[in-house]
Amino acid sequence: MRLRAALRIALCICGAVVIASCATQDRRAIAAEDAKATLQVAHEQFTPALRLARAARANGDLASAINLYLSVVAIKPANPSIVVELGDTLVDAGSMDDAIDVYSKVDQSSPAWLGALLGLQQAYLKLGESEKALRYSEQATLLAPLDQRVLIGRGVTLDLLGRHTQAQASYRAVLAGAPHDIAARNNLALSLALTDQFADAIEIMTSMARSSTATPRIRQNLALIYGLAGDVPHAGALSRVDLDASTTAGNLRFFEMARNADPP
Repeated sequence: MRLRAALRIALCICGAVVIASCATQDRRAIAAEDAKATLQVAHEQFTPALRLARAARANGDLASAINLYLSVVAIKPANPSIVVELGDTLVDAGSMDDAIDVYSKVDQSSPAWLGALLGLQQAYLKLGESEKALRYSEQATLLAPLDQRVLIGRGVTLDLLGRHTQAQASYRAVLAGAPHDIAARNNLALSLALTDQFADAIEIMTSMARSSTATPRIRQNLALIYGLAGDVPHAGALSRVDLDASTTAGNLRFFEMARNADPP
């Protein structure tokens, strides 16, 4: 009798454990479903807001874009790539300190950290702090040494620091794999002009300026190079393609001043 009673007690205990285990599993399953539903609602909420944020930014309505991005990143967990987009929009809007704060919140183990590094580099360049910008450029280079954005950004930073030979090597590294990259060609030409290699700079920019896809910026950069080289007629003719007579005259005066300025 005692043995049977002991077995019944043991079975009851085992049954209780199984029931408790099932109850725990049920609660976990319910919690998981609730979490899934919450994330689904969040996703449904931020998707249209994100579309609107990107559209507003593309249309130049940066204030609206920033507010929309803020509403998107407020949904937890925040998507790191969207946090970087918010930082980029703040840079476009001239809010460098806010952008730096936003980029710094991106997890360094996230794939979006590269974009944050590039954003930090850009923000510090616009603040005129090229040495700080270079530090972030170097970190980005360690992460993605062959990335075209990294190489071009590094080149621009080095040019602003007066390290033109290194900058040109960075642009040429891009062109080795993408010989028609507009940003790399444009920046290489300007860098060559800064080191008085005007013939090479003009050759690069002329082919770009003659393209059917040439932009006013490309034409005006070529005008700048002609102006720095002392070729006033060509500089004036190119300036007049996009600018009025008064602005062209002002540019020509600036080119002359730049030619006669000390190297720094």
